[in-house]
Amino acid sequence: MKKHAFILNKVEVKILMDKESESKELLTEWGLAIHIRAFYGKDHIDILFDTSITGKKVLANIKTMKLDLSHLEYIVLSHKHFDHTGGLVDILKEKDDWVSVLHGKNFFEQGIMINPFLRQLTLMPFLREIIIKEKGMLTPIWHPLEFAPGFFVSGRIPFVTDFEAPSLPARRMTPPHMHQDEIEDELALTIKLGEEIIVVTGCSHRGIVNIVKNAITITGISNVRAIIGGLHLVSASEERIAKTIQELQTIGVREYYIGHCTGDDAIEQFKSVLGDAVHVTKSGVEITWGQN
Repeated sequence: MKKHAFILNKVEVKILMDKESESKELLTEWGLAIHIRAFYGKDHIDILFDTSITGKKVLANIKTMKLDLSHLEYIVLSHKHFDHTGGLVDILKEKDDWVSVLHGKNFFEQGIMINPFLRQLTLMPFLREIIIKEKGMLTPIWHPLEFAPGFFVSGRIPFVTDFEAPSLPARRMTPPHMHQDEIEDELALTIKLGEEIIVVTGCSHRGIVNIVKNAITITGISNVRAIIGGLHLVSASEERIAKTIQELQTIGVREYYIGHCTGDDAIEQFKSVLGDAVHVTKSGVEITWGQN
């Protein structure tokens, strides 16, 4: 696809998997998968952002929602945790041709939780060869990149706030060493539609305000139409949630589609301040911006 020949004019976003559902026909789990269809006049491509935990469940929802994978060209993995990558291999098996799989720094280093007990956060170190065998074209992202017209991945997201930092008691393994895991592999996706941007995030471990500010820096556009995804405020203090809301208000974010790891208390706090601008993501939620 020649970049100069295409102008993004419409985006359809469909939540394939979250912990709640729009209907009893759609499956749920503690994971996230988002289907994005990008329209360039009469042409379109599909992008999958995260693959949840269970590929068979994601594929079942794809079928129920009357989608298919024939136009799937890119899979963007927000970070290496199993609830965002677990379905990858099953999804790749449904494709006959190669798919670009975009991932961030340290993605294949082993991640573990150490509290309250030791457990694996990711299977990625053990799946690299399987992903390639199933025609996943692994594409490491070190710096911001426009990989399709109007679609940017963040690269490493810098910390610019004084209240956002990864709070998981997690470590990453670079044998024989073990390091605090600051989730440097986390990628956010920014969609540039006209003169506004839409920010798609998996868990926002690096901080949703940091993520949005980074998206503005990358694109040069400060008009933020919407945020979609998990904000990882499930165990955050009321003070941090309030600071997050205040910062996002200052930035001028107009719409919020939040769920997964955001936390029920945080969602209610967002709703109490921002009202009808806040929507909960569930399996089956559909959002469209732009026009043909």
